[in-house]
Amino acid sequence: MDVRKMKAKVETEIRKMDSKALAGTFYDSASDRLFVTIVKGPRKVSIALRGRDFNGDDSAKVVSRAMKEGVARLERTPIG
Repeated sequence: MDVRKMKAKVETEIRKMDSKALAGTFYDSASDRLFVTIVKGPRKVSIALRGRDFNGDDSAKVVSRAMKEGVARLERTPIG
């Protein structure tokens, strides 16, 4: 899958769940992972998705679930 599509899919999911959260992404081709940092105010969490998470029939569910968990963790993350 194209890296730009992967980034767009992740950013869209995050924006749906929390419009005030910002996402930063970095793709590492050596490990075939997309690293996502979700930031909202002074809080941030990091998530890593494998390239294969974006392929297959259930890819939308996998990405959506990972982003939901990340946004939920963001709310529980201590400031600092």
